[in-house]
Amino acid sequence: MELKRILARDVKSANEKAVALYGNDVLVISSCQVRGQTELIVAVDIEPMPAELALQEDEVTPIVKPAPAIKQGPFAELLGQSLDLNRRKEMPRNAEAKTAAVMETISVANEADKAVHDERDYLRGREIVAMVRDELSNLRKEFKIGQQMAMWQGGVPLARGLLPLRNALNEAPIPAALRALLMDSIKDHEEMDEAMVEIRRQLSHSLQDIGADMPAQGVHVLAGPSGAGKTLMVSRLANHAAMDQGCEKVAIISYNDQRAGAWNQTQLLSAQSGVDCFRANNVATLKLLLDELSGRRLVLIDTPGVQMSERLADIGSVCESAHFHAVIPADASSVTIRRLCEQTTKPWDGLILTKLDESSQPWPLIQLLTEGTHRVCAASRGERSGDWNKMTSASELVDIALHNLNVPGGQKTDSPMDDVQHTLAMASARLAQKMGATHQSNQHGPT
Repeated sequence: MELKRILARDVKSANEKAVALYGNDVLVISSCQVRGQTELIVAVDIEPMPAELALQEDEVTPIVKPAPAIKQGPFAELLGQSLDLNRRKEMPRNAEAKTAAVMETISVANEADKAVHDERDYLRGREIVAMVRDELSNLRKEFKIGQQMAMWQGGVPLARGLLPLRNALNEAPIPAALRALLMDSIKDHEEMDEAMVEIRRQLSHSLQDIGADMPAQGVHVLAGPSGAGKTLMVSRLANHAAMDQGCEKVAIISYNDQRAGAWNQTQLLSAQSGVDCFRANNVATLKLLLDELSGRRLVLIDTPGVQMSERLADIGSVCESAHFHAVIPADASSVTIRRLCEQTTKPWDGLILTKLDESSQPWPLIQLLTEGTHRVCAASRGERSGDWNKMTSASELVDIALHNLNVPGGQKTDSPMDDVQHTLAMASARLAQKMGATHQSNQHGPT
């Protein structure tokens, strides 16, 4: 038998190549990985040699005599000892050179990583500075508009009972245009309750059609500011789709998110739902992943909060059919919402609201939805996976905004549940008082 070596990209290809070369009776001796390829060692039967040919080869084969030993002189022995000594001295030097080369490579890699982190921190800092400048500019505009509205409202008579409500609307972080609309809607009322009912009716009418379909199939991209809850929302959408369609039909891609711990968080959340997750740090890798996952029914792409326009442009260049969704915290400021709406050249396919349970003044978000150009497809209310639904109702946003409106002297009406709790508390207090009186009488009474 004779041993043959076969190289292929995987085990299946190596076995097929072995069968094609040496037949179905080929015997595989060993299999291992060599430089990213699969190496097979196979045994092949050798055809027996005819007797006449073997005799001829024996006759022709010359007898090789060993070469006579050459006797070395003193000079040759001294030269060999010198070469051996130099070789031994060079061995530590070579080891030191290799160690220095490895350390230099590690140092270069660390410097490259540090440069990447420094560049990301610089870009993040520049975006924060730009956001602060926009906030200051927006405050100046709001202040000027507020002065003009104060002059205009000075000529519009309001009932004395509505003055606390007007002051509360002026103190709340309500955009100037929306505040003017609300002030104009209550000018014909005299009682506080009637004015609050009118404000609720006006806002509910403006927000009556804000629902959109939730992502169910295709490629969907979630983008938003840092800390908005994009990764958690991607996990929630993937978990919901996996329960309806199966884990094998859903995939998550984390695109170019270099934050420390971001990839670990994505892996942990994906493991909880059983959905496959992948990581792409550049456009080429993203294109390969999208081509590989073309058979999946739903692919969700999570993006970082920095360089949002560039990331969305990259995704749009490799996947023209992708749907883009903006993830907005419910208490986001007007500047944050405006910057988010300007990130893409086309309107967002849907808004995803987060942190509704933490929001107290969602007035900028309400103004955005009153314009009628955006729809809400999902909303979250906490950090748990189940604290979300497909969309939020207009009445919920209105309730949050009006509940936290600081109206001096305003009294909140108690619900029937509050009445029941109050009655139970009073009954418990009376029972405890009676129990205490009975205990004292037992202690001081006759034995």
